[in-house]
Amino acid sequence: MNKLTSLTAKLMHWLGNLASLLLILLVLIMAFNVGSRYLFNASSIGLEELSWHIYAAIFLLGIPYAMNSGAHVRVDLFYERFSTKKQALVDLVGTLVFLIPTCLVVCWAGWNFTLAAYQLGEQPTGVSEFFNQLVTTGIGEKSQDPGGLLNRWIIKGVIPFSFFCLLVAAVSMLIEKIAIVLQQGRGQA
Repeated sequence: MNKLTSLTAKLMHWLGNLASLLLILLVLIMAFNVGSRYLFNASSIGLEELSWHIYAAIFLLGIPYAMNSGAHVRVDLFYERFSTKKQALVDLVGTLVFLIPTCLVVCWAGWNFTLAAYQLGEQPTGVSEFFNQLVTTGIGEKSQDPGGLLNRWIIKGVIPFSFFCLLVAAVSMLIEKIAIVLQQGRGQA
């Protein structure tokens, strides 16, 4: 159990670092796009769309990180006053009743959403054709705007990925909270 918690913490830390790097990239892209618009009267629809995609990825990858590090939003009005065991029970019930079912539904729906975006249009028949098409004409759903981004399935794939990571963090937290409840129960018995 402790090994799962340690691996989960490492994965969530990696996601947090990735989200941080994406945030720096987002700032640079937006500064470049705004600077080119005002200095050279030129703007890029592709860069604007890329900034939206990066913002979405930052948010989605930050959710499992925040949950694992305890930085997620929670109503602390009563929770802070509870004993450690009661806090663990509230977290257990919330995780089992709300978080895990939500993660499962979003993973399933998000996978179908991603798959539908990938399957639009001409499909590659081999690995070399996949990479060639990925960078030239794109695979699946594309932006409708001229100069927009290709391969919309990639950003859509971040949705089920992030919620799968959130599910892993939820299971890890569940194991921790069960241990707290059992330990507190033995201590009071």
